[in-house]
Amino acid sequence: MMVQRSAVLVVNTQSRKGERLYSEAKQRIQEAGILLIASYPIRHAERIQEVVRGILDAGNTFIIVGGGDGTISAVVDHFAYSKAVFGLLPLGTANSFCRTLGVPLDLTGAVDVLANGKISKIDLGKINDDYFANGASIGLPAAVGRAAPPTLKRLLGRFGYLLVATSKFASHKAFGATVTANGRVLNVKAFDIRIASGGYQGGVLVAPETRPDDGTIVVHVLTGPSKWAIARDWGRNTFGLPFSPSNIEVVRAAEISIDTDPKQDVAIDGEVLLQTPISVTVARKALLVMTPNDF
Repeated sequence: MMVQRSAVLVVNTQSRKGERLYSEAKQRIQEAGILLIASYPIRHAERIQEVVRGILDAGNTFIIVGGGDGTISAVVDHFAYSKAVFGLLPLGTANSFCRTLGVPLDLTGAVDVLANGKISKIDLGKINDDYFANGASIGLPAAVGRAAPPTLKRLLGRFGYLLVATSKFASHKAFGATVTANGRVLNVKAFDIRIASGGYQGGVLVAPETRPDDGTIVVHVLTGPSKWAIARDWGRNTFGLPFSPSNIEVVRAAEISIDTDPKQDVAIDGEVLLQTPISVTVARKALLVMTPNDF
């Protein structure tokens, strides 16, 4: 598909690097040969959906969004099955979606993808009626997402998540989980459940077998003999090592239902948005997005 040469820029200036890099990003995009029809520095994150919806309703076909995974999660529903191309500027804390697509995390590299990359058509995940770009989680990551103040994420980045996770770990307990897919019902005691349409969550590669264009969702149910065993695997995972096969159940399908006892929070692209039970499906080829040419 032909790369767009004019665009609208929307930047969440509450994201970790948004305010600091907004002016530079605007300048670099224009220097790269992309005409900016308009640009919006959004200082109140709750307005991002309204602004993006208005830009799409006006018929714009290339919208560059700067922020983190929470920003992407907030607006991706509006892009689903539209004719607009989504451009990414990784200005958040973990930037998991950019990592999944291979978009460089530095401003120079990201702008080069916007100007010289290709338009790819990828899948989105869908939980109930909410689209997600990268992944969702149930258990400790969701508890951390709910407890981590935005100011802490902006100041300390991924280290801020680690501080909150350490404080939440002591009270974290296993919960009953029922996962149904492909005619199979899995009943286990779980410490965490990770739902992935892309490989990265929290900036860490957690599902290397997953691609956002293969028509499936991968669910990792972390079981293990104790939460301490899971903690050791989390540590290994941080350094790119896989979970022990004895501590994880893997489910891969186009449609998956998940229930828990007791009810658990569900974090979608890092933001806690709902509770179990949930239905997870694949929205095939729902998003047009700028990616590197070798994606």
